[in-house]
Amino acid sequence: MEEEIKGRIIAMSAEGSGYKKIAAELGVSIGSIRNVLGSSAAQNACAFCGRKLKNVPGKKAKRFCSDSCRMGYWAKVRKERRAECKGHRGT
Repeated sequence: MEEEIKGRIIAMSAEGSGYKKIAAELGVSIGSIRNVLGSSAAQNACAFCGRKLKNVPGKKAKRFCSDSCRMGYWAKVRKERRAECKGHRGT
């Protein structure tokens, strides 16, 4: 797979897009998305701001560079989920 597509997969995932959405937009299989996002290169960046992370071998991989990024990420996710749920009320 080309590096350009790998970069777009990582960027779209960081923006909050799911595997199905990424696969449909880029025309690649969900398995390919999993492989790219499961690689160590994709996991070396903060899920919120994109800064490089230093993971310690033998320890759980970090997902965020700081508590403020962790809280900001989950606040954004909660807000998006609430917006999705509002559209389903009353049906």
